[in-house]
Amino acid sequence: MRVSVLIGAYNSAATLRRAIDAILGQTVADLELIVVDDGSSDDSAAIARATGDPRVRVLEMGRNVGIARSLNAGIEAARAPIVAVQDADDWSEPHRLERQLEALRASPAVAVVGSRMREVDAEGRELVPRTSFAAGDVRPVLMRFNPIPNGCAAFRRDAVLAVGGYDPRYRYATEYDLWLRLAERWEVRALDEVLATRVMGGANVAARAERAQTREAVVIRLRALRRRRTLRGATGLAAPLLSLATPTALKRARRRRLGQAP
Repeated sequence: MRVSVLIGAYNSAATLRRAIDAILGQTVADLELIVVDDGSSDDSAAIARATGDPRVRVLEMGRNVGIARSLNAGIEAARAPIVAVQDADDWSEPHRLERQLEALRASPAVAVVGSRMREVDAEGRELVPRTSFAAGDVRPVLMRFNPIPNGCAAFRRDAVLAVGGYDPRYRYATEYDLWLRLAERWEVRALDEVLATRVMGGANVAARAERAQTREAVVIRLRALRRRRTLRGATGLAAPLLSLATPTALKRARRRRLGQAP
């Protein structure tokens, strides 16, 4: 088995089948798909079981424990050396896993590989991306922004386990903390290709909990500086602190003019 794919689902019945089909339709067929149901009250778990594909497993958390703990449980359960993540409301291009596995195979020093992501609204209309992007080895920019959303990441299971997995202290920027910790021991890379699509709208964390997510990212940066015992990268605090000082209404008005999600 070449790769285990995790889809974290919480009341995701409306979009889960699309997400599952995007993974089962990959050009890499030698995979397992673990749908981690994080205490859903809808039919998410039943939808996953109904695929009829033997590559699909359902891991039920029993209650809502949050994205970090549920994905950690999926990583522990994964059988492959490479683990990829896709959000339940997003989807991947058919060759996504093939390209990421190639990148990981080419360089053992790389622990995680991301990619560009298209951004669309709930109706599928194209948006100007809100997420900043950098290609190649992204360690030099990581203290300024996170160029790898969780839903387009593939990583080495043993590397993530070695640093303790996702930190459950964080609700909104948990992958950002993980990439920073991995970057202290391995390379973190992003492919300059659109390999996945994310749905952005009012229900998305970036809009629903923008200020909480930004505050969390500040704490993550401060802990990284303390852990590394250096001020190198401290200038990366400027943008999130400015964002916190700017009224949300002004930021959303600017995004509307730019054609971005709220």
